Amino acid sequence: MKKILSILAIIILIVLCLFAFTSFGESPAGSPEPEGKIEEELKVLLDSVISESHVPGLVAGIWAPDEGVSFIYTAGVSDLETNAPMDEDMIFRIGSNTKTFTNTVLLQLVDEGLINLNDTLSKYLPDYPRSDEVSIEMLTNMRSGIYNYSESEYFSSKIFEYPTTFWLPKELIAITVEHPYYFEPGKGFHYSNTNTIIIGEIIEMVTGNSLESEITNRIIDKLDLKKTKYLTGGTEIPGYHPKAYYTGEYDPDFIECSEWLDCSWAGAAGSAISDIFELKTYAEALVDGYFLSDELQQHRLKGHEMAGSDKKYGMGIFSYDNFYGHNGGYPGFTSLMMHSSERNCTIIIWYNCQLDEADPTMLLPKVAKIIYPDIE
Repeated sequence: MKKILSILAIIILIVLCLFAFTSFGESPAGSPEPEGKIEEELKVLLDSVISESHVPGLVAGIWAPDEGVSFIYTAGVSDLETNAPMDEDMIFRIGSNTKTFTNTVLLQLVDEGLINLNDTLSKYLPDYPRSDEVSIEMLTNMRSGIYNYSESEYFSSKIFEYPTTFWLPKELIAITVEHPYYFEPGKGFHYSNTNTIIIGEIIEMVTGNSLESEITNRIIDKLDLKKTKYLTGGTEIPGYHPKAYYTGEYDPDFIECSEWLDCSWAGAAGSAISDIFELKTYAEALVDGYFLSDELQQHRLKGHEMAGSDKKYGMGIFSYDNFYGHNGGYPGFTSLMMHSSERNCTIIIWYNCQLDEADPTMLLPKVAKIIYPDIE
């Protein structure tokens, strides 16, 4: 029990967003890189994930039409008991990619003059500690300093003991009230799911509608997405999906967890589902500026440095080279969603597991380098 709880405490801390950049598939010293077409090199890289780690299965969609690339690939299994293969049409939990949806709705309200990025949190949650020091923009770019509820020992123990508990956003926010800020608001960076949970609450206050309806009406329906859903609660993944495994550490005895937790624990920060094709449509609209005014879109993409990382984090979005998007982790699932308007390239990769040793984000530099050798 203590071992599992300690694992959960670590994983829930980072469960919705992972930023490691170790690459699989590097050639041994003195060995040449695989020869052949881009697709063949991508296949070698992806196959190495299955052969060199405990990842059960993966699905990848990589599109770079200017380079002649339209690559859809599956590897491994969707069920460790039956050895059923992975399927490109499967739905998966997208974790923190959900944050891009929530922040997009907020920024649309900014464009509509209903919210000002310079407003302070005190306008919406006046009783929250130091709320007069936190701007709305700080919530979007993880510079508020507000404590991450999913780092709480209380939360970690509760979610394990009572996995089907339905969490209200106000309950998640309440967990953080007694915890000090990580730093003076605006003076640092700390990834905190609480920021996006609060944004979801602000959206509902301003619009008078549920976050689910705002995301559905403003994004999902506008793009005619059929499999993408913002889930408000429950353990079920509606639709065709794989089994899912692990919460950070490889443990073959750990339960299959695709439908283990009530997704309300992640809410505005990570409860959505989709597939690779609909995420492609969404990522391209997100980065190409479909949802926002040109001025606000450029402001959104302007990221801040993150210590120890080669990425920048903007307003609910991160960048690597000239790729923009997000990643996501959820017990049993990890994913990456990136698009470059400049290069006309989209990368969607997901695994049916959550492992410290292997995450789709680790592949981003390698995939980009295979397609674009000029990337540093």
